Amino acid sequence: MTEHKKADQARKGLIASVKGRAKKIVGALTKNDSLTAEGQLEQTEAQVRKQANSVEAVADAEEAQAKAEATEARFEGAQERIAVNAEAAAEENSIQADKAGQKRAAEQAAHRDLAKEQTQAELDAQQKAGHARAEEVAEVREADEKVDDALDEHQQSVREAAKARAEASRIRQQADGLAHDADVPQDR
Repeated sequence: MTEHKKADQARKGLIASVKGRAKKIVGALTKNDSLTAEGQLEQTEAQVRKQANSVEAVADAEEAQAKAEATEARFEGAQERIAVNAEAAAEENSIQADKAGQKRAAEQAAHRDLAKEQTQAELDAQQKAGHARAEEVAEVREADEKVDDALDEHQQSVREAAKARAEASRIRQQADGLAHDADVPQDR
């Protein structure tokens, strides 16, 4: 509900409350039970409208909070992915540096040991790269799960906000029905 509609609903509720109180007082003074009952009904309608507006305001606030949390979770997930990628790149650079050092050491060694050392260095580098990739995949998966959890929470909050709006609408319709049943003029 827009701010304008909220203000309009609050204004209508206040007017209905004041009119109801005035009718109730005038009915009591003139001993007109019908006017007194009409005044009580209008005051009840105003109270129900006020309650519906409060429920809807809470639903709007919950929806805004859920959106903010989802945005924050997406931002955190992106930051975690960036950190994981930077860590993986650093590990890859470290692996490459290790590989180059091992290669230089192998070239200085005897020719027959050279092939053995190069093979061992490549196996080590592949194993480290495999571990780094596995860690990167695990960290990315964890970040994705956090984003999924935040999105699930957001969707749950949106569903709860929709239920609250539906309840507010139902209460408002009930108030309108009460007013209609009592043949009370409506201010809408």
